[in-house]
Amino acid sequence: MLDLSAYRALFADRQLARIVLSSILPRLPIGMNALGLTLFVQSATGSFAQAGWVTGAYMAALAVQAPMIGRWVDRRGPRGLLGPLAALHVLALLALVGVVTQRMAMPWVLALAFVAGLSYPPVAMVLRATFRKADLTAAQRQSAFAVDSVVTETCFILGPLLVSLGLLAGSPAYAVALAAACTAIGVPLFVRSGALQRWGEVEPAAARHWLGPLRVAAVRRSLVLGLIAAVGIGLNEMSIPAFATEAGLPRAIGAFYAAMSVPSALAGLYYGTRRWGWSLNHQIQLTLAWLALGSVAMAFAPSPWWFAAACGFTGMAFGPMITALSLQLGALSPREYVTEAFTWSMTVFMIGLGAGFWLGGLLVQAHGFSATLWASAGGMALAALWCLRVPQVREH
Repeated sequence: MLDLSAYRALFADRQLARIVLSSILPRLPIGMNALGLTLFVQSATGSFAQAGWVTGAYMAALAVQAPMIGRWVDRRGPRGLLGPLAALHVLALLALVGVVTQRMAMPWVLALAFVAGLSYPPVAMVLRATFRKADLTAAQRQSAFAVDSVVTETCFILGPLLVSLGLLAGSPAYAVALAAACTAIGVPLFVRSGALQRWGEVEPAAARHWLGPLRVAAVRRSLVLGLIAAVGIGLNEMSIPAFATEAGLPRAIGAFYAAMSVPSALAGLYYGTRRWGWSLNHQIQLTLAWLALGSVAMAFAPSPWWFAAACGFTGMAFGPMITALSLQLGALSPREYVTEAFTWSMTVFMIGLGAGFWLGGLLVQAHGFSATLWASAGGMALAALWCLRVPQVREH
């Protein structure tokens, strides 16, 4: 049974509920930009490899900016930052649409993709830092991070569906423009929700080390774990548009992503209601093994219906894994570095996701969709082994 009493208790705080709800719209581009850019560039150039390069540039820029933004927020707070970043991000996406439409040289496309990633407003990181810095019990913190993983999965459900609406409207360019609109409208709503006030106090500068959270070996090992897992996720996600294209069903891409994301969100909700006896490391290992098995099942799918079912089976592990990784990193990070730690998590995740998209594009171009799924299974297995190097964490 799915017991929602933990969530009802958490959101008895109406302002917190409003903050979480207002974070959904500006986070929708998480589930839109990578897929939208991939399909947009692929449709314009006819090459999955070039699309992988552009998406990789966008992800790499996200990786570069995340720790710098996190350190800024930890030292000065998030006020006065989200609005300017949102404006620059919107302008870069719209300029990218124009450049690709006019078939300008690839360096211009890569540069604008990089600027778009460099200016992405870190709404999710501010929210996670708020959860970590707030005076919550371990059980409440698990529920809060489970909610965050469900919001993330909601973005991965709605994002591809919105991209599909762009395809139905006639061009993937509409999907990129819609992602820009989500940022333009959503970030001001989040800022006005009370999120910046609830973020907490800035820690004293004298207490900080120049390496920030990276001075802690356990944090570094947890981040490497997230990096390896993210490569596997990128490889897995690249297989979905590749399979749909090979099957002659490009308009079903959003449905395949939804088939994976809906079970992920439900499993994440269920995970957040239970108190688990295993350490977080063992829980993460189980989800990684599940994802490896699911990737193999997707590779062997003989039809679109079987592929959708395999996507659903695989997705059941994503939500719990995201929650457990966030809990692990939060528990291992010193309080004064918590925002920066979560932005480093964003950095390694985007590096890994971008590398997975890039490598997946090359594998799809050379060997078809199943090659990227086998590579994903190998990445998940490697991440499960790396869990042995991360200190054991028990939230309770």
